[in-house]
Amino acid sequence: MLDESMEILKKRIQQIVGLLEKLKEENGNLKSYIIKLEDEIHSLKEELISLREEREQIKSKIDSAMSMLDSLAIEEEQEK
Repeated sequence: MLDESMEILKKRIQQIVGLLEKLKEENGNLKSYIIKLEDEIHSLKEELISLREEREQIKSKIDSAMSMLDSLAIEEEQEK
């Protein structure tokens, strides 16, 4: 009876140890995945900043071109 109880306890401990090993491995995989995602987030933030700056430059150029067109239109009206 004692041998049987000890064998059951031994099997349960082995199961727990196996589960802990799997959980440690999964934890390591998840940490690696989180690092990868954080790197991707950082990269996307940099790209977003760059795109916003580019958008502002384009907007400025469009505003400048529109201003030039407006001044041309005013000059044409004055010449008539």
